[in-house]
Amino acid sequence: MVAPTGGEKDMDAPEILNIIESVGKESGQLDKIYFLFDEHIALNQWEEHFYISPPIKKRIVKKIAGKSLELHVEDTLMGNTTYLLSLDNCIKDINEGNVVEDLQLLFSTSENVDSLKLSGKLKNAYTLEVVENAWIMLFDKSINDSIIFKGTPNYIAKTDKDGNFHFPNLNANDYKIVALTNFDFIYNEKELIAFSDKLINAKTDSFISLLAFDPIVEIDSVIVDTLTALTDSSKTDSVLVESITYGKLEIVTPTNSPCVFQLLQNKKVISEFVFAAKPYALLDIIPGKYQLKFIADSNGDGVWNTGNWESKTQPEKVENYPNEITIRSNWDLELEWNLE
Repeated sequence: MVAPTGGEKDMDAPEILNIIESVGKESGQLDKIYFLFDEHIALNQWEEHFYISPPIKKRIVKKIAGKSLELHVEDTLMGNTTYLLSLDNCIKDINEGNVVEDLQLLFSTSENVDSLKLSGKLKNAYTLEVVENAWIMLFDKSINDSIIFKGTPNYIAKTDKDGNFHFPNLNANDYKIVALTNFDFIYNEKELIAFSDKLINAKTDSFISLLAFDPIVEIDSVIVDTLTALTDSSKTDSVLVESITYGKLEIVTPTNSPCVFQLLQNKKVISEFVFAAKPYALLDIIPGKYQLKFIADSNGDGVWNTGNWESKTQPEKVENYPNEITIRSNWDLELEWNLE
């Protein structure tokens, strides 16, 4: 005899049955919004994920009762404006914790709806890994760069787990776009920042890539002892050192400019090669499997340089070779790579 299983485990997130918008009698504006779900719900990291764009001054009051979520908009909304209410990852079911990943509501304070769209992706400028849960902000083009973090953005969005962001409610105006990785809209030390060199207009721009960097700290390119990495020991056998036959890697590419190539293992730099121009021949490489990184050394100093917000300098460009490469003993490898 065994205890009853209780049926199959619930793997589905709550589904929306209805959304009701209530207008205040005195204000004539949107006052409350009711989200009705098909099962009992709870909040999920609300403060981390919830936002409204354009942002408002007063916080939206929330209340959960069984299968419903009530939002009370206490602030006065701007006229002739289309708002995005984002509840992505804010709601989960009360039993199994299945999260509603995609839940957004568009509403307008007039009969006209701004429907121009702008999407993009945010990556780390050096590692090229995606940056999630970062603020993407649009500021009016007239705002001075020196005070841009002292005011409220015109529109905001957040990156998802894949680094993607989306503005679905824009007009045809020109904006400056900036990204920050902290919890607010103000730049803080050790925070990553990203920006575009040009103004953004959703009428002509549909997708933009941003590269986030730390404007203070340079990448410390510490080269790991290749023999230690090879033997996985703090004591290198002198006989082994003498018996090693190295490999060679030559990069064949149309690019012919100062650059740096790095060979990495488990995200650690094993070897680094600095070139003023072609040929890009990487010599005396310890045999093994590596990841390959290219750095466009635009100022010719032999290291990767981060960006600067004040001078509007972008970080030096980086590319990662998409596949792992294998260096064999006493073997020359020729690799074609169409670098930009």
